[in-house]
Amino acid sequence: MRKLLWVGVVGILAGSAAGWALHRPAATDPRPATRPQARDADSSPAQQPARTVTLDPDAVKDMGLAVTVLKPVRHAPQLQTTAVVLSPQGLATLSAAYVADAGKLAMARANLAVARNEYRRQNVLYHEDQTTSLKALQSARGALASSRAQTNAAQLQLHLDALAVDQQWGPIIGKWLIARSPAFERILAEREWLVEVTLGASTGLMPPETIRLAAPSGPAVSALLISSFPQTNPVIQGLNFLYVIPARPGFAPGLNLSAEIPSGPARSGVVIPAAAVVWSAGEAWAYKETSPAHFERLPVPTNAPVAGGWFVTEGFAPGNQVVTRAAEELFSAEAQQSASGGDGEGHDD
Repeated sequence: MRKLLWVGVVGILAGSAAGWALHRPAATDPRPATRPQARDADSSPAQQPARTVTLDPDAVKDMGLAVTVLKPVRHAPQLQTTAVVLSPQGLATLSAAYVADAGKLAMARANLAVARNEYRRQNVLYHEDQTTSLKALQSARGALASSRAQTNAAQLQLHLDALAVDQQWGPIIGKWLIARSPAFERILAEREWLVEVTLGASTGLMPPETIRLAAPSGPAVSALLISSFPQTNPVIQGLNFLYVIPARPGFAPGLNLSAEIPSGPARSGVVIPAAAVVWSAGEAWAYKETSPAHFERLPVPTNAPVAGGWFVTEGFAPGNQVVTRAAEELFSAEAQQSASGGDGEGHDD
């Protein structure tokens, strides 16, 4: 009996050992698992190395590559803001009211002069010659008082007219209206247009004497500062200023323009022509020829657009040659070299 019991205990222990061996966790590799490193999706060309591509001279000819030598330029940073062409209709209405009231004042003054002379005549006749009645003298005195009141009222109304122009259009326009200056007449005749330019209050900029206004079509036009503008722009809250520009076909009241306001000192750099720029993954690049048939692709910052391209201060210098024709073909050649492990360095996603 004891022998059978001992055999049973041994069997139970053996089964437990086998179960532990089957369920024991596998040994782990002490070395950390390696993972491919993902490229930062937010990286910009300015953070990436330059890419190079080398071609045979015959390939350069076949592509029809052309380069442009960059010239030194100076450029001041520009603040982009909105401007709108104003209708002269309201100004014309104020001008008509002012002219009409000026006529009333002139008539009132003329009547006052007549009434004053008549009162003096009646006063002399009554006190010296006794050839007129007291009633006639009193009537002349009343007519003189009435003429004075009408003249004062007309003068006050004309002052209010001028004040209304100042309050709506600024003091300079008010002076032009009163003097009927040639500049004012050109505005009423629509040979020149008034433009409202709004500067954000947070910019802290003072309006320059002249600015450039870009229209939806056609070349930019130069605008001359007149004064501050008392009215408020309902679209952009800020400081408003009044400029004048020459009339041009296509300009009409309500036309929105883009104003370029100098916002800092001028810097030295170069302009990368738009024809030299290729786009990849939303970023701008340009090829610089570093030696014959050898090209380097560099990022082009696009935060300073200018006429015909982009102003840059880094990566490119005066005297550099950039590809301005067949840049897209050069980009394709670089991609092929990169895919085949050729001379091109790096590749795009």
